[in-house]
Amino acid sequence: MVKNIKGFTQPVSKLVELNTHHFDSLVQAQKEAAENYRTIVQSRMEAASEISDPVALAQFITDQMALAQSSYEKMVNNSRALFEGLSSYNSDVIELFQKSTAQLKDQVDKEKELVDK
Repeated sequence: MVKNIKGFTQPVSKLVELNTHHFDSLVQAQKEAAENYRTIVQSRMEAASEISDPVALAQFITDQMALAQSSYEKMVNNSRALFEGLSSYNSDVIELFQKSTAQLKDQVDKEKELVDK
């Protein structure tokens, strides 16, 4: 029986903290992306409502194409950053489990030695 419960539960507490921080970061990033998208759509709708001639329409379409390209590039960069964040998170979780397994093994071995004496 493991006597040092705090030592055993410490990795679980760290995992909870890690998960909380990670998911809070993801939610914040999604919230910011949604707000940016809403702002862009709103401004483009306002701009479209002011189009009054074919030349202005052509310019609007050109601007929309540039905006679409910029948005695509931003999406790719955000996806890359998200992937890097997930990779880092995964590494942290693996490291945490490795440390907790080693700690648990050490604790069990110590207690086994005490019982065998």
